[in-house]
Amino acid sequence: MPFDINTTDTEVLSSFGKEAQGKTLLITGPSTAGIGSKVAVSLATAGPKLLILAGRNKSKITPVIGGINRANPGVQVKFVQLDLLSQKSVHDAVTQVKEATDHIDILINNAGVMAPRKFLLSQDGVESQFAANYLSHFLLTNLLLKSGLIRAGDLILNIGSLGYQMSDIQYDNINYSNGESYNGWKAYGQAKSAQLLGTRGLANRLKGKGIAVLVAHPGVTLESSLLANSAIDQEYFGEAYLLAIERNDGQPLPPQNMVSIEQAAGVVLYTALNPELRSKPAAFIVENGIYALTKDYAINDADADKLWELSESLVGERFEF
Repeated sequence: MPFDINTTDTEVLSSFGKEAQGKTLLITGPSTAGIGSKVAVSLATAGPKLLILAGRNKSKITPVIGGINRANPGVQVKFVQLDLLSQKSVHDAVTQVKEATDHIDILINNAGVMAPRKFLLSQDGVESQFAANYLSHFLLTNLLLKSGLIRAGDLILNIGSLGYQMSDIQYDNINYSNGESYNGWKAYGQAKSAQLLGTRGLANRLKGKGIAVLVAHPGVTLESSLLANSAIDQEYFGEAYLLAIERNDGQPLPPQNMVSIEQAAGVVLYTALNPELRSKPAAFIVENGIYALTKDYAINDADADKLWELSESLVGERFEF
C-alpha cells in the first residue's frame, strides 16, 4: 500500500506490525492525549514484549498504561520517571531502565515542548526548549548506548519538526543572553535544528555498528495536547508563520496540512518499524517519505561535530563509540 500524509497508525501496523512483535521499546513523553501515547497504545496491538514509558508525571501516563492493558493485556508496561529539565533525572531514569531490561530494541525520543512564551532555564542552566527537546535526549540516548542497552540491530528515533526552519543554532548564545533576546519560536527552531543536526552527528559516530538513527516529523495536529500545554493560540501561531516567511526570504511557504493524531502516530510508527529505512542513516521522514529539502545548517557534518562538542560540555561527559 502507498504511505503518505493520510496513512494512519492502524494502516502502518497492518504492514509492519510484525517488526514490533516481541520487542522492547522505550518512549519518552507518552502523556495522555499526546502523539506518544497514541503510538504506545497502537504498538500494544502488535504484541511487543515490553513498553517502557518515560515521563515526568505518572498521573498523566497512568491512563495510557490502562489503554495499553485494554489493547493487549499480555504486554508488559513499565513507567520510568523522567524530567527532561534535569540531567540528574536523566541519569536516574537510565538506572530505572537498567532495572527493567537489559536491551532496548527501539528508542523513541518523543517528549518535547513547543515555544513557551516565557524564558525558562533547566535545573542545569540551559534554555528549557534546548534542554527538553534536544539536550536531555542527547544525554539519555548516549547513556543507554554506553551501558550497552542499545546495540547492533536496534533503532534510535528522534521526533523532530519542520519548525527547525525558524532558527539555526546560536552556538555561542543558546540561552539568548539569559533571556534578554528570547523568542519562543526562535528557541523552538533552535532546539529542533539541534535535533536534526544531533541525529546526523550520532549517525556518523555509529557508522558501521549496525544501529539505525532516524528522525521524523509527525506533522501538526490539533488533537495533541502539545499545543494546549504550551498555551499556543491562533495569534501566536501567526507569529511563527511570519517568522518562517521572513527566514524564507519573504517567499510564501508551502501550505501546512493539519493531520489527525492517528496520522501523526502513523509517521512515527512508519519510521520506527519500516525495515527499509534502517539503511538510511539520519534520514528525515516527513509525510512518510524521506525529506530532501533540509537546510544545510541542520545537516552539515562540521556543524554536527560542533554541536556534539557543545552538548558534551553541557552535560559534562564525553561519549565515544
